[in-house]
Parts: sequence; C-alpha cells; structure tokens
Amino acid sequence: MPCFGSGGGGIAMSSQVRSYNEWDPLEEIIIGVAVGAVFPAEARRMVEATMPRRYWSLFETTRPFPAQIIAAAQAELDNLDRVLTEAGVVVQRPTWVDPASLGGYTSALPRDSLLVVGSNVVEAPMAWRSRRSEALAYRPILRHYQETGAHWVSAPQVLDHDRLVDEMPGARWAVNETQPAFAAADFLRFGRDIVAQRSHVTNRAGIEWLRRHLGDTYRIHVLDVDNPHAMRLDCTIMPLRPGTLLFNPDWVDADTLRNSLFAEWDLVPAPRPVPREQPPLYMASDWVHMNVLVIDQERIVVEAQDDDIADLLAGLGFDPVRCPFRNVQSIGGSFHCATTDIRRRGVLDSHL
Repeated sequence: MPCFGSGGGGIAMSSQVRSYNEWDPLEEIIIGVAVGAVFPAEARRMVEATMPRRYWSLFETTRPFPAQIIAAAQAELDNLDRVLTEAGVVVQRPTWVDPASLGGYTSALPRDSLLVVGSNVVEAPMAWRSRRSEALAYRPILRHYQETGAHWVSAPQVLDHDRLVDEMPGARWAVNETQPAFAAADFLRFGRDIVAQRSHVTNRAGIEWLRRHLGDTYRIHVLDVDNPHAMRLDCTIMPLRPGTLLFNPDWVDADTLRNSLFAEWDLVPAPRPVPREQPPLYMASDWVHMNVLVIDQERIVVEAQDDDIADLLAGLGFDPVRCPFRNVQSIGGSFHCATTDIRRRGVLDSHL
C-alpha cells in the first residue's frame, strides 16, 4: 500500500513553533537522520536497566550499527519525509553531526532531546553521557525558530553522568536525584496538562525543573507505570484524539488510568506485539509498535507490517497510513520517537 494516507476557546500564538498536544492537525515537523548511528557506550547499570539482555554486550564500546540497518533506516526516514510532505506538512531535517566523533549515539530520534510545549522548545538534560551533545544537530533549526518568536532554552545539562547513575542495590531507577535529568519523550502533551513518568532517564528533579520553567500555564502530572525498563512514556500510553487513549496493558492498567487522569476517556488496550527476529530490536521492546504518529484526527502513521495496530485504528475510525519503519525501530524508536512536531493547528485547551 502506498504511504499516503479542534476548536474551542483557548490561546493561539503567532510563533512558527506552536504545538499543544499530540493530535491537532500537523503542519510542521522535524524528522531525524540515521546516518552514522552507533551503539552508545553507557554505564553498565544504565544498560542493564534499559536494554534487552541479549544485546548488553553491544553497549560496552562505541561501535556502528550494521551498515545495512543504517542504510535501510535512512531510507525509511526519507520516505516518511516524502509521505508527510505530500500530506502538506513542512518537514525539517537536522544538520548531520557525526555521533561517533562526539562519543554519541544518533540523530534519528529528536523526540528524546527536544520538547515542544506551545511556543517553547526545551533541550532536555539527557541522562545518557552519549546523548549530551545530541541537540547540536538541531541548533540551526532552533536558531531559526527563535528568530520567528519561539522560546528556545537548553535545560541545565548533566555535568557528572557518573554521579547521576544510582548504583544503590535495589534502587528502582538507574538515575538518582543529584542533578536534574529528563528525556523529552517521557512527557506527553494534552493541552494545558502534560503527563510525565519517572524512569531510568527522568528523575523527580528534572520534572520539577520543567514544571517551574513552564509556569502556571501548564500542569504536569506524574503517572506511575509498571515498566521495569521505563525510559519513554510514548510506548506506554499514546493519545490518539481528545478522549481516546491507546495504552500498553502490560505496563499500566486501565484502573490506574481511570482513577488518575483519564476517567472520562475511552481507554483502548494496544494489541500484543508479534515477536520478531529481524531486524533486531537492539534498543527497544516489542511494544514499539504503538509508537505511532498522529497526522490529524483522521490519519495516523503506523509501521507497514503492524496489521493488528492498523486494524485497531481502522476500527476506531482512523485511516492508518502504513510506512516501513522496522530498521528505524532497530536503532531505538518508531514514528513518534523519530520526530518532533513543531506546529499543529489548534489552540491551548484543557482535556483532562
């Protein structure tokens, strides 16, 4: 199948950057690049907390991902660029920065390092040493957005990654509270409400820093999830439109969602993923299949082979836009992770 696929009384802004939630009609987006991706060399505690056990040995030294996976992943990202461009979306791509030269990881997953809230663009203080310079690839784009009225800020970056890692026996998370740290993908936007999770890469201090930075306009709620390897919220819950939430039944149960923030929402359990061997999921769980990208309240981008997710969305009245993305998933994320939406057509409202 070819890869084609709100209103209310709130606050609107004139900045080129303007995105309040995950579902308003998409107008502009950043898509990452996979060229040069390398396995990140991180502390053993962090690797064991977050990565699939069978691949732990790959994270001991910085080494390139297999060349065929990088080439295929880049082709998938370029195809997504074409799909969204033909759908009328303005697409931005980062300047290529060699990850290996920075002791890094990849520029394929901007959702982890850039958080857009309204006209604010926040560079996240990444818990992984390998990701501390990742935002450099996006700086030319961010400077342009600042010139058009966006409020661009870099959160105080982690200065001592060794000290941040929690080596205490029995510690729930791999990061302690010595320095603020968060991944932007641990936050999902619901208008005035932002839902966050604590994880192996996001601590309480990081959440509180963001709360103070955004001020009283936004309310941050912390959702307690049951994912022992938590490092991104967008494979646990994913809003599809106002009032409809896709959720991972293994990592959060419906009662927890109903009793916290989503009492009035339709809660839709994601179908269980079909295990796969190739290309390997070096840095993600099988639940990466629910990491979809909402174009608008009619169209949602899904992986071309994920029939169960596509059928579920079709049953909910959406048009699934199927695109190949399994090699990008092999590097560590899917459509939501590999993008950062810059502008969605809508206003700031309350939905929770």
